[in-house]
Amino acid sequence: YRMYAIPSKSQPAVLPIHPSSERGNVPVHIEVRNYTSRRIDVFWIDYKGNEKKKGSMQPHVGQWTQTTYIGHPWTFRTGDGEENVVLKYVPFRVIPSIGGMETLRDAEGIQRFAIHDVPEDNVSRVDGQSPACVVEDLVLPEPPLLHMFDYADPLRRALSLIEMNQAILWSTHQIRREDAIYHGKGIATAHMLLKLLQNICLHPGEPKYRRLRISNRRISETIYNTGGRGVLLALGFEEAYGNLECGGQVLSYDRIKHFSEAMLLVQDALRLMEGGDSNSNSIQPTGADGFGRANFGYAGGMNL
Repeated sequence: YRMYAIPSKSQPAVLPIHPSSERGNVPVHIEVRNYTSRRIDVFWIDYKGNEKKKGSMQPHVGQWTQTTYIGHPWTFRTGDGEENVVLKYVPFRVIPSIGGMETLRDAEGIQRFAIHDVPEDNVSRVDGQSPACVVEDLVLPEPPLLHMFDYADPLRRALSLIEMNQAILWSTHQIRREDAIYHGKGIATAHMLLKLLQNICLHPGEPKYRRLRISNRRISETIYNTGGRGVLLALGFEEAYGNLECGGQVLSYDRIKHFSEAMLLVQDALRLMEGGDSNSNSIQPTGADGFGRANFGYAGGMNL
């Protein structure tokens, strides 16, 4: 739905798309808060790839709002030069609205996030580098940072129990978003997930129940290309040789408990979807169906 590129001392911020705006088709409203100790200037990247200043946010309490278009990149910086870039951001697709996670403002999609200073000695879980900022995004959260001493320990680099449950919960929100646009899709995902997780809990000593072939049509449609994959990845599944796998010969009692708790979160999402929480008749922001997303056709036109 959106991309963040956060630089570090050794790695500049680079967005993996064309570095300029395209003619917009789907509007999206942006709200950003600055909780850092620095003033941050906001620049729109125009159609020729040039920065155009659109506003500033004062330290600690600054806020910036703007209506832009899907596929329009933005740069947040504290001064001139790449060394002063704090964040690069582009809205890629309108986020469907669900109960408790509304993303609708006057028929337009809305994306909100906040920028924070990095706590002392904290580093990225991905590369061990200290990023230029921390992005707080309640709808689409960024991976949490680690203390630099914990990064050296692979066990501590793994998700904590709280972080794992948060990742599973976010993934169930994504399943509900998919059901909000394509009614029945999220329900099918939830049913398949519950079947898979139940089999794993009933057969903790049989790895075959923890090996899913991605090329299998049902797995691809209901798990791999949906929020269901996020649930499995949070539980420790990895992609290898065309499969989604969770290793180990026998699951421990604690691991079985993790899978059981995940089932409860999926069941909660299923009850909401089957109860009409996110059906195809609910009001959705323009473009929430994916039509007109960046580089994929026009609003009201089919994305192929």
